[in-house]
Parts: sequence; C-alpha cells; structure tokens
Amino acid sequence: MLYLNPNTPKIIKARRSFHDGMSDFVFKRIDKIKKIEKVDTAKIIRFFDLIINDHIDEILVEKPGRLIELNNQIDLLIDDSPDIRKGVQYVFSYDTFISKAKTRYDAYKLAELLDISTCTYCNRNYTNTVIRNNGYKITRPQFDHYFDKDTYPLLAVSFYNLIPSCSTCNSSIKGTKKMTLADFLHPYLDNGINDIKFTYKYSKDTTTGLQVQVVTPDPSKSRNTVEVFAIEDVYNCHTGELLELIKTRQYFSDRYLSILSANLLRDVIVSKEELYRIVFGTEYDVNNFINRPFSKFKSDILKELGVI
Repeated sequence: MLYLNPNTPKIIKARRSFHDGMSDFVFKRIDKIKKIEKVDTAKIIRFFDLIINDHIDEILVEKPGRLIELNNQIDLLIDDSPDIRKGVQYVFSYDTFISKAKTRYDAYKLAELLDISTCTYCNRNYTNTVIRNNGYKITRPQFDHYFDKDTYPLLAVSFYNLIPSCSTCNSSIKGTKKMTLADFLHPYLDNGINDIKFTYKYSKDTTTGLQVQVVTPDPSKSRNTVEVFAIEDVYNCHTGELLELIKTRQYFSDRYLSILSANLLRDVIVSKEELYRIVFGTEYDVNNFINRPFSKFKSDILKELGVI
C-alpha cells in the first residue's frame, strides 16, 4: 500500500473541493427526505435535525479516527431503526455520488482532483481519470470504502473513506472485508512503505523459475494489509518483470545507469531520476511511486540487485 500524504497541496485542494461540493450534495438530499417512500419521514427529519446536521462537516472530511468515533456515537440509533437507516443511506448515497453528473459534484470530480495514476493498494494497475474536452466522462479509479458502506452507511461518502483503487483490489480481492485502523494500514494515515519489501527466490514451481516474495514485520499492520490484498499472489503473475530486472543486472553490471549516461547520453542533460524513469519505466522517488505501476516493486528489486 502506498501513502497518500494528506498535507500535500493536491490532496488539500481535493479535500476542500470535496467538502464544498458534497456539502451541497448532502443538504439538498436532506431537503428531499420527504420524498422517501414507505418510511416515517418525520422521524428521519427529526433525527437529522437533532443528531446529524451539526456533524455534516466532520462526516465529510474528518480524519478516519474521528470518523469511527463519530460513527460509534450514532450507530446504535441507526441500527435500531430501519427507517433511520434508510434515511441515512438516502442522504449519504454512494450510488448517486458515483453516477455521472453534468453539473453537480460527483466521483469524477474527486478522481480528477486527486489525480492518482495507479492503484493505492497494489501499485500495479493504472487508475487514470479520463474526461473529454466536451465533459464526457470515460473512466476513473474505483473508490474502495476502507470502512465498508453496508456496515457504516454514515461514512459512505466521507473523503477519507474513499480510497482510489483498481477494480481488482476493490471488487475482486477486498470486497466487503472488514478493516480497522488498529489492524490495517490506512493510506491517508500510515506511511508503511518501508515495512513492506519485495524480494524474490528461485523456484522450480514457476515457468520463469522465480517467485516474488513480500517481506514485512510479523505480526504487523503491514503484514495484515499485504495479506488482505493478496499482494504476493498478484505480483507472482508478474515474474516476467522480475526476470527482466535480473537480466539487466547480469548483462550490464551494477553500474548500468552510470555507463548508459556516460556513453550513450553524454551530450544530453538528464537527471538520475529522469534516466531511471526512461530505462525502467517507473519512478525513482518514493513520493512519486503512485504515478507509475510497479515503482515500489522495481525499486526494491533493483536495490537488492545492486543496480541502484
């Protein structure tokens, strides 16, 4: 899992835009509670007036720890009443948020401002947001609910509960698995990248003769997170990438980048980071790993091989 630093200008801007857009979204839906069918709408309106409305800002943009604290204070009231639960699901409607909208704030706007190019969880798949000049919305990352929205309907459209991810990690692997801050890394809170290390071993059980391994402290939140997203399993589908890195080391020695720069690019001004990006197709700086697939994986393997 990669770290999404909440204090970077890009994420601060995305969070502010989310707050403004989703405040309007939520209050408009509160005004339409009377349209919900087959429920006691007066009871729902009273619940929002007395309990929820003063906490809208917190529900939308507070940090994960406060979100859970707030949810736990209110959750029993939601669970005790099917009508109130239905009202909460209506107001904080994720399905409405992700539906493509022409003018109102939606998931595409959040994805566009976050500008996360690869999956936060696996760093294997691109998750670019594509919107045509005429506004037609083509594709964006999925948003995983760190705290699943069925258990936590109050947090269904909370900024820090919407993690940009690929469909494999979100839908195929994690699904509705329960996550807690005590047991798993949260990408906006935990910079656990140094506790997760890719390595490899030789194996007669694979076509390439190689097997990717992921080393973490055990027990740890990092180990639990790696396991819940099956990181070692999915990366073993990419032993071809590993083989190419090993061949690079065998063919060109541990001074590959220096030799390339000195002999082939002697008249070209290029930084170490740019050269690394050109040669390996990934990012050199850990803070930029999110921009290109396999950046964390290749960095760890190349360090192990002595290439960088």
